[in-house]
Amino acid sequence: MPAADAAPGPRMVIIIDDLGNNRRLGEAAIDLPGNLTFSILPGLAYSTALAERAHAEGREVMLHMPMANHSRFPLGPMGLEAHMTANEWQETLDEALADVPHAAGLNNHMGSLLTEREEPMGLVMETLSEHNLYFIDSLTSARSIAYQTARQHDVPALKRHVFLDHEQTDAFISGQFEQALAIMEQQGWVIMIGHPYPETIDFLDWILPLLDEVGVELVTPSELIRTQQPLTLAD
Repeated sequence: MPAADAAPGPRMVIIIDDLGNNRRLGEAAIDLPGNLTFSILPGLAYSTALAERAHAEGREVMLHMPMANHSRFPLGPMGLEAHMTANEWQETLDEALADVPHAAGLNNHMGSLLTEREEPMGLVMETLSEHNLYFIDSLTSARSIAYQTARQHDVPALKRHVFLDHEQTDAFISGQFEQALAIMEQQGWVIMIGHPYPETIDFLDWILPLLDEVGVELVTPSELIRTQQPLTLAD
């Protein structure tokens, strides 16, 4: 009889957010080694071009959807504002998905306000369900209901564990990466979010080739979801 499938080894998801405004840094991120995922802001000068390039190179693309925040930071093009009507939310989301082709899923950019609200989150998840897309809660608010709302709409969903580069120093980024490794060791997988800062790109260029040597598999959110059904996610 064939041997049973071995349990998967430790797996890591690294999402690079905020692509679209700077072509040079966006391309440098896409050129990094390893199975990274790229989440692209809509409506910026290089959004579509970077999505096309990432897809052409076999990388997973996400839509990094701007959402209203408590601090009232400007959202940029195609942001989901709290004062919008349901039709406006829907039209904006459809426009953003068209501007970032090949998106396999969506995560929120900012969104500390909107991810706490039932109506817009329900509409977002209905749209993702229609397009067979997944959702990653960036967890910019401890009161976010986005993950729970996704599950209620049968949308595959995951949560961010670690932000890699709040501070753009090698010491901080290394410390955050170590924190991610500790989470991965405990539960078998971890999701990190970073940004196309030069310091982050340099760190990842150094660390990513070492993951194979220590038996860590770098996977996309789609791959993690496929191998983790039914999802049993830590809160």
